[in-house]
Amino acid sequence: MIDSKTRIKARRRAVENPSDVAAMFEAEWPPLNREQLVKFRRSVRRGIVMKDLRIPTYLVRRLNRFVAAMQHRGARYRKTETWTAVAPNGQSVAFPLNDFASTQFKSLVEKYDSFYERTLIDFVTSRIRPGEVFVDVGANLGYVSAFIAKAGAVVFAIEIQRDLIPLIEQVATVNDLDHLRAIHAGASSQAGLSMMPRIEANTGTRLEGQPFYVNYRDPRSLIDDFVPVITLDDAFLEAALLPKVVKIDVEGHEIDVLKGARGIIAAARTTFVVEYHAHLLHVYRRRPSDLIDCFDLDRWSMFQLTDDGLRPLDGMDDIRPDEHDPNPKLVFVPRTA
Repeated sequence: MIDSKTRIKARRRAVENPSDVAAMFEAEWPPLNREQLVKFRRSVRRGIVMKDLRIPTYLVRRLNRFVAAMQHRGARYRKTETWTAVAPNGQSVAFPLNDFASTQFKSLVEKYDSFYERTLIDFVTSRIRPGEVFVDVGANLGYVSAFIAKAGAVVFAIEIQRDLIPLIEQVATVNDLDHLRAIHAGASSQAGLSMMPRIEANTGTRLEGQPFYVNYRDPRSLIDDFVPVITLDDAFLEAALLPKVVKIDVEGHEIDVLKGARGIIAAARTTFVVEYHAHLLHVYRRRPSDLIDCFDLDRWSMFQLTDDGLRPLDGMDDIRPDEHDPNPKLVFVPRTA
């Protein structure tokens, strides 16, 4: 993470000595938003015009390649057909509508009388500030990720389905959500490779966790894809990346994802929102009590997220069926928060 104090000091040096190009670059590189990008490009042009200033060649080359990449991505993705969802706070996000997965997801959203995932999105946006990190495990085509990015968060959208990654990138591009990043991977208790069937992307595909699956770990299989698997600790335990909020929606694999986040849980600075798929835990040979075991309830508060807000829970037996949400959303908040 860029040290703001370092930038302030560099900016002061650049003002005091306009010919100090090193200070100018230190104050402005890397750009953190589009406004800073425009300013930095102006500074580079200024440095090139001033013959006595030596502009690092790698910076000019990197900047030009970045601009070209953004133009290429825009040309590829901005032409896509879209539909728009508007949040209760008036924010609107455009979503792609150009293949089976995207049209299927639009149909899913339209089944809800009110704004889809309103409670979840309202809860996360109330917990996160601009610049803080949100990790969306099981992002699908980036619906929740997009609204959280719209609120100013830095968003990592983790999705195992390869065909959904371009859709997340389309969402980021057409909405100018520069801090929404798609990661093609699964999350689990340990890093490595897992498998999933080669089928058309949909809302319910999951990693193959069954040890009895006929093609499990067989590289000769033509009907399966291998998917890289990460742990949240390996990816996000570093201080600069430590998430403010993690949302997990992984079709029964939620306990293994949490076991791969032991370090983040121990740091007790992250709120977890876990979509609980009780009917799918057996696929991964897990029990409801295993979910509770991931958290020390002396240090964590447990809630069920409902349309009426957070309802405190003492254990898994306190979870109530929700007619609006067949898979209850459980929230774990560190008591120090």
